[in-house]
Formats: sequence, C-alpha cells, structure tokens
Amino acid sequence: MPPIVTLITDFGSGSGYVAEMKGRLLHAKTPFRLIDIAHDVPPHDVRAAAWLVGQACSAFPANTLHLNVVDPGVGTSRRLIWARIGTQQFIAPDNGVLSWATTKTPLAKARILTPPMGIAATFHGRDAIAPLAVEIIDGAAPESLGTQAGPLVSLNWPQPTETSAGIVGEVIHVDTFGNLITNLSASLLPRLERAGWIRVGANEIATIVHTYGEAPRDTPVALAGSQGFLEIAVVEGRADTRLAAGVGTAVELP
Repeated sequence: MPPIVTLITDFGSGSGYVAEMKGRLLHAKTPFRLIDIAHDVPPHDVRAAAWLVGQACSAFPANTLHLNVVDPGVGTSRRLIWARIGTQQFIAPDNGVLSWATTKTPLAKARILTPPMGIAATFHGRDAIAPLAVEIIDGAAPESLGTQAGPLVSLNWPQPTETSAGIVGEVIHVDTFGNLITNLSASLLPRLERAGWIRVGANEIATIVHTYGEAPRDTPVALAGSQGFLEIAVVEGRADTRLAAGVGTAVELP
C-alpha cells in the first residue's frame, strides 16, 4: 500500500493555500495517497485542532503521516516537530496541537525539524512542512531530520472532580453540530440515567436518551456520544447556541 499523508488546516476548504501545499507535496517521487481530514478548523484554534488530531488520526493505518497546519505562531520561535504517537506519525508546530493525542497514547519519539532557509515566514505549511513531508515520503528516516525534541508543549485538558454535590466537569469541545462534548466519561451513563438530570452552566437537562432521534425536535438531551464522553445536544438544533454554552462551561452530574 502506498504511504498515506493527511492534512489538517484552518485555511478553509476553498482556500488557495490548501492547493499550494498540496502542489508542493506532489513533488514527492514516491506515489502516495493524500487525504483531507479537515480544512475548516476554526482559524487559529489550536485546541479544536488538537481535539481533531486526538480523536481522528488513530483511526488511520499504521505509519500514516499526518500534517497539521493550525499554527498561529508561524514564523516565531515555536518549534516545528516530527512525532510518533502510537502507530501514527505527525509533522506539526509544537504548540499543543498533539497534546490531546498524547493523553490517550504516550509520545514515542519526537524530533525538532529545521525549516529550509529563505522560506516565507508566514507559510510554513507550504515551505517547511510539505518539503519535510516529501523527504519522509521518499524514504528519509524521520530521526535523521532533526535532534531529539524532549517534552512537547501541552494544553491544559481538565479532569472532572468528585465533590459532595456530585461529579463536576466541563465542556471540552463543541462539534460542528453544536453538540457540547464534556470531559465526563461515557461510562457514567448509568449514573446519569439514575440521576435523571445533568447541569450545563445554568441549564438542567432532564431528557436522557441513547440516540438523537429518541426525543422531539428542539429538545435538549444528554447522551453518551461516539467520542467516548457524555454530551449535551439539541435535537436537530445547536446546543451551544440554545444553552449559551461552550468550551469551559461547567458541567455537574449528581
């Protein structure tokens, strides 16, 4: 099977920046498969990109090379790295974008990559990440491309806590449907069903379901989501808008 390379950016699906980066990747001599994971990550939102990396990339075959260009610090002193997490390879800025993935699978290796000389300071995706990826596609050992990186930058991924009132957590991701994904494990669903409610911010959600279609349209519901966490949704609507909630909003399960 030819090597697989994926792209995650905040360039926008209709952006010429995506085309320029793909064009540079096609300079590789070795045939490979290029897969778009997403180009509509909210601009500069490293946390959203980190969630996507941690949830999606492990589904790919071993040795897939994932390129991440959500990089608000492009051209600054932030490091550019190659990393291996589990069976997957990554080239990304060292800005925390790999930190959700490493909460699930330990970092195996990481190297500091040196961007080529004379490149545009504002487009490392095209001028640094893509050429370095081409070297790996064409057979270069990633370990030969730079020095050992040591610990990577990590974002804060809060853990829920047990209190006298119950388990207190928070929303850690809002998906494209406006669903509020909490940091409470889906394994807590039986406890949620016994309690009969969960609070998100100032909103008490008392409709507990297993699928979105079990409640009427516009009903706020709580359920165990496919990402492995309890989530709050509004059937055929947006929970983030309806409940005025987002990343960091408190969640309480009695």
